[in-house]
Amino acid sequence: MLIRHIPQVISKVRYFMSSNKREELINSQHFPLILMRDFLLPTILGNETSDVLYWSGKQLARQFPLLDETDIQESFEYCGFGNLDLVKKERNRDIYHLHGSIIETRLLKQDVSFHLEAGFLSEQLFLTTKISCEVQVKILKNKTNTIVNLIVNY
Repeated sequence: MLIRHIPQVISKVRYFMSSNKREELINSQHFPLILMRDFLLPTILGNETSDVLYWSGKQLARQFPLLDETDIQESFEYCGFGNLDLVKKERNRDIYHLHGSIIETRLLKQDVSFHLEAGFLSEQLFLTTKISCEVQVKILKNKTNTIVNLIVNY
């Protein structure tokens, strides 16, 4: 069933990117993961991609619960989600910065979703702190770079 989607996915790689970005993406060590995450899944899930990925991230966290909140950042790197740094801690909100080579490579494509990571973070925070929260994804672009923030609302 998935095999019939492969030609559509490959054609999207050609359609959505300039040849330089496409070449950089295809030559990346992250290409197999990006092909699935950012091309195949959106083709299959359509408009529901962000919601399904968010809840899937929560489910992954339940299947692989961490013992301590301090392990979350290391788990992001281990899971291949990228590097996660807490950049701002407030009373009812925390802001995490998601970065690294996989993030830079994924951002070569315009419409990527980081909702899997957001759901995973949300559930791991709940499991380790017992405080309910929701995580929003904010992608901030300026002239020189793009920043992916995961904003935790308690």
